[in-house]
Amino acid sequence: MRRVVLVLATMALAIVVACGVAQAIINGQPDRNAHPYVGMVYNDEFLCSGTVISPRVFLTAAHCTEAFEQGDSKVYVTFEQRADLKPDDAYVGTPHTYPRRDVLFPDVGVVVLEKPVRLATYGTLPETGLVDTLKEGQRLTTVGYGARGFDLGSEPPLQPQPVLIKNRYRATVRLLKTKPSVGDNLIKTTGASLINGKGETSCKGDSGGPLFVPDQQTIAGVTSLSSTPVCRGPAYYQRVDLPRVLKWVRSFP
Repeated sequence: MRRVVLVLATMALAIVVACGVAQAIINGQPDRNAHPYVGMVYNDEFLCSGTVISPRVFLTAAHCTEAFEQGDSKVYVTFEQRADLKPDDAYVGTPHTYPRRDVLFPDVGVVVLEKPVRLATYGTLPETGLVDTLKEGQRLTTVGYGARGFDLGSEPPLQPQPVLIKNRYRATVRLLKTKPSVGDNLIKTTGASLINGKGETSCKGDSGGPLFVPDQQTIAGVTSLSSTPVCRGPAYYQRVDLPRVLKWVRSFP
């Protein structure tokens, strides 16, 4: 299972922090402090996105926290619009993964911070069953520090490389009511076109980042999966409104 998690973390979310930069959402817009409670969580090998929902609890994805737990179990979180990877400027925390038995979902984890984050407001957990009340085509907002695009290079072998910057970005997506083939855990949304690349979407490095309903504070889901390695086609988010997920997240102070 840990091997599967590491492969997923490498392919679907993580960017080596040694590159010295974070990334940004494809075709999105700079967040410009619209969501100050959205941050970047990272260690020496991987990075993800997430949301602080109380002074010491940072919500992200399970495939992020499991990847982090392969190391020394200490991670760093920053809420800067332009991310700073220096540990002395970041909050230190310990990752925790939703208890699972050889299955991928629910894809939710938290980081418990050693020192509280003092903000005027925080991200908000949804009411149970919120996603079931949303209509097809509903506009939702995804936020994170993930890839803005890919560079194919100029010489073979042509291997797509993420275009990297250091800003928190946001994107507008629409809810697709088509039931995902992976089951009822996930929210399926529109993404970048497979043909022309138009449309906004989350990508590598955005894993764990929030999918907000229109109030821009309530978290319907966290970024989980992309349809392709280059983030084209629909995107998938772990539902946070499931009773077992809410119970587990709320167990942290």
